[in-house]
Amino acid sequence: MTPADATPTPAQLRLVVRLNRGINLLAGRGDLITTVRWKPEPDDPPAWFTPATGEVTLNGPVALDGAKPSEINPLTPEGRLRHPVIIGLLCHEAGHAAHTQWDSHFGDGIDVIPTRAAVLLEEIRIEHRQLRRRPGDRLYLRAASRRVILPGADAPSAAATRWRAGQAALLTSGRVDAGVLTTGEVRKVAAVCRTTLGRKDFDRLRRVWRKALTVPDGDVDGLMKLATRWADIIGVEDPADAPAPPCGHGVLPDSTEEPTASDQESGRDEQDAASTPDADEDTGADELEKALAEAFQGAMVLVAASGEQEAAAELGHDEDSVPDDGERRRAQDAAEQEAAETEAERVFHGNRRSGASDPRGELRPPTAIERELARRTGKALRRAKFRERGKIVVDSAVPPGRLRGREAMLGAAQRSMGTPITAKPFRRVIRKDTPEPPLTVGIAVDISGSMDWATEMLASLAWIVAHAAAEVDGMTATVAFGERVTAITAPGVPPAAVQEFDAPDGYHEFVPAMRALDGALQLTAGQGARLVFVVSDGHYGPAIERQAAEVVERFARHGVHVVWLDLASEHDTTIVPPGAIPIRVANIGEIPHQVEDVLVRALRVA
Repeated sequence: MTPADATPTPAQLRLVVRLNRGINLLAGRGDLITTVRWKPEPDDPPAWFTPATGEVTLNGPVALDGAKPSEINPLTPEGRLRHPVIIGLLCHEAGHAAHTQWDSHFGDGIDVIPTRAAVLLEEIRIEHRQLRRRPGDRLYLRAASRRVILPGADAPSAAATRWRAGQAALLTSGRVDAGVLTTGEVRKVAAVCRTTLGRKDFDRLRRVWRKALTVPDGDVDGLMKLATRWADIIGVEDPADAPAPPCGHGVLPDSTEEPTASDQESGRDEQDAASTPDADEDTGADELEKALAEAFQGAMVLVAASGEQEAAAELGHDEDSVPDDGERRRAQDAAEQEAAETEAERVFHGNRRSGASDPRGELRPPTAIERELARRTGKALRRAKFRERGKIVVDSAVPPGRLRGREAMLGAAQRSMGTPITAKPFRRVIRKDTPEPPLTVGIAVDISGSMDWATEMLASLAWIVAHAAAEVDGMTATVAFGERVTAITAPGVPPAAVQEFDAPDGYHEFVPAMRALDGALQLTAGQGARLVFVVSDGHYGPAIERQAAEVVERFARHGVHVVWLDLASEHDTTIVPPGAIPIRVANIGEIPHQVEDVLVRALRVA
């Protein structure tokens, strides 16, 4: 509490107690404290986290969004949906509390501008991490978007405008990559940012923030390297042109505080003495600043309204009218199956879109090594498919069969006494063949640009797996996915030659690829052993990674094993969705040994 808040009301005290419990639940910690400034300072941001003390501070009037303290309860689902703005602020600060692992010396000995850039990059990194722990928090983060502040410099300049455009791009397009916003919601502000920064620099900044999303918690050095690169791309040299972000209120050390008024005035005098800005340049900067502010504010209002509407819709659903989990799941599965069949029809039987690039390169005969590997992998499949003959033991009162002495004596005694005969002295074993489970294998090959170095191995793996499955009468189909999904082999048609690939694409249509295989092979609706081999590095961006995890979870729920062939080079890592079975492949000669165990497990449970 601030001195002016020395006598909070009972309702305010109760809310603070609830907020303390709520923030610890959201952050997965038990040592955080929440304070509320009921009479904040004019420059206080909506909320901030101080790592050194484990304290989350809320700007009371902003966080309550017009509600009374007695009306807010963050500890129940209904209470959270009724007041999504304050919950969104808590979710964001909980992300900091869980994932911003900076010590009290952060920023010491580092230039001011890269330090401020690091704080900005941390904003989207922790939201991405929070959503990976708690996907349901997305609604609240969106509802609180109206409270996101885009500060401007005191004296607009070309450098200050570039910094502000970079910050706006990060807080909009960067949050798209973090999984909070959608591309359509930020299209206008992204266009203004590209105009201000230039398309080349905008794309360079995007690569930096996407890399920042992958930085592990506590890797301050890694984040600072990216922040330094960020500042270099923006090209800001004067701290006055790069105002400290409000989100750094509890993080930035005193050494990086804003310059005092006298310092700023002195700096302006020196600049004025050196050169006098052109009036047209000032006008252009002012126009860009205005366009940027309007586009940013419009996007945040749109997103916040969408989040609040979503919360209201969920709150308004009457429990009696909401179908139970089983009905909802069946409806979702039916809709997904329909989408899969539609995608399969388009990919395997539709016309290719004009102007679309074709990832298929040359066709070549398989090498002797590839034939041998396919044969060995097929043998592994055959061993997995083999079922021992079943045995049924039958007891009988008459031959044939093995005579059991005890039962024969019981039968003789029953006959001498004139009682009904129940003894069955003969036992025989009837052996019965157990049908082998049908095998269905889908193969999805990533032909995005990040897989360009592995195209030869992609081609070999696709042919080896397809032929191995065909050798044991399995049904197979192969697709390649990048900016679109391309059919490589149709269902039930094993490839006669090895299809080489080009990997020019910059996007990953992973979900449509899996749907096409599902619809063509009836994976989730079929029986027997069903597998999908994915050959990819898994670097899809946060939004598609989340969708990939949902697809893998649905396949696993329906008994489909997703086998992820990890071809990671020594300079990169592979991201494998939860639920997929990773197999590290450093050399294709290892394939038969590495896949046998997982194939045996898949087939034995079929």
